[in-house]
Amino acid sequence: MTEEVAACGLDVSGMTVGVAETASSGAFDLVAFGTGVSAETRTELERMFSAANPDARFLRTYAPYAASQIVAAVRQPQASPVDVEAYCRRIGYDGPLEPTIETLSALQERHLAAIPFEAIDVLLGRGVDISPAAVDAKLIAARRGGYCYEQNGLFKRVLRAIGFDVDGLVASVLWMAPPGAPPPPRTHMVLRVTIEGAPWLADVGFGSSVPPAPLRMDSREPQPTSHERYRLLPIGAGLLVQAEIAGEWRSLYDVSPEPLLDSHYELFNWFAASHETSHFRRELIAVRITPDARCTLRGNRLTIRPAHGGVERRRLDAEGIERALAEVFHLSPQPDWREIVERAAARGAFP
Repeated sequence: MTEEVAACGLDVSGMTVGVAETASSGAFDLVAFGTGVSAETRTELERMFSAANPDARFLRTYAPYAASQIVAAVRQPQASPVDVEAYCRRIGYDGPLEPTIETLSALQERHLAAIPFEAIDVLLGRGVDISPAAVDAKLIAARRGGYCYEQNGLFKRVLRAIGFDVDGLVASVLWMAPPGAPPPPRTHMVLRVTIEGAPWLADVGFGSSVPPAPLRMDSREPQPTSHERYRLLPIGAGLLVQAEIAGEWRSLYDVSPEPLLDSHYELFNWFAASHETSHFRRELIAVRITPDARCTLRGNRLTIRPAHGGVERRRLDAEGIERALAEVFHLSPQPDWREIVERAAARGAFP
């Protein structure tokens, strides 16, 4: 890896943790840590290195991509910024901003309640831009919703800005798949947040069955939330995420443990937004999760599932759909949405 970085014209040296603990006084611009360095050790080394080099930057790398991560960090030193204050105003959060499980849980709950899941731009044929600037303009400034790459991409940047240790992962969606169906490609973005050495699954972009709270990834026991119980079971090299619905464990998705770079999601996003088999191209979908209820619009059917049990279903006409988008999902229907709203009301197929 150091040879590849050096071949790019950079001055680089590699060292073990033991050597690093005694070599913190050297001059450097960037310190890159491998995934084998624990969070506790990394924190201590960052403290030592910062004492000698206050302007030094730190980077956590993944073995397959380490060289490219280091080169990119040197050549493009400014990470994609995010306005944490504006984000907190968007979700109505005014609590502590410290990298703790309490903060993570509170942010996840408020995010799900404030920023709806929706893919209206796909139905409009606009595609979906998942660059940080585009996502922030849409989800924060324009108060729109989005799907997993937008939602979890934003959440990842906010968490990192606060100081959380976050990895982007990818999963295969199994929700509603018929028995014996071939395994789907991995297309769903989720996050792994490591807090005091413990890995937590965080997801604000899975729609109607999204876990409303972080889930321990190193536990196989059922985990209660404000809605259903969830559990994570080993499957191959990854984890199968299941929700207990009406007394039955149903599979949501299986997660690969290998971290991905932001650029890896571009292809998945193109598929979800553009490919003819993507269900986002065929149905109007909006979802909003609060501690009290799950609210889902699919086509012309509005379903509300209170956390305490029961279900309410309603068929809506075009005016009812627009009213639900505004009142239930906190969106502002635009004039150019009218065609897809009318098609949804008539249950007509989308192109």
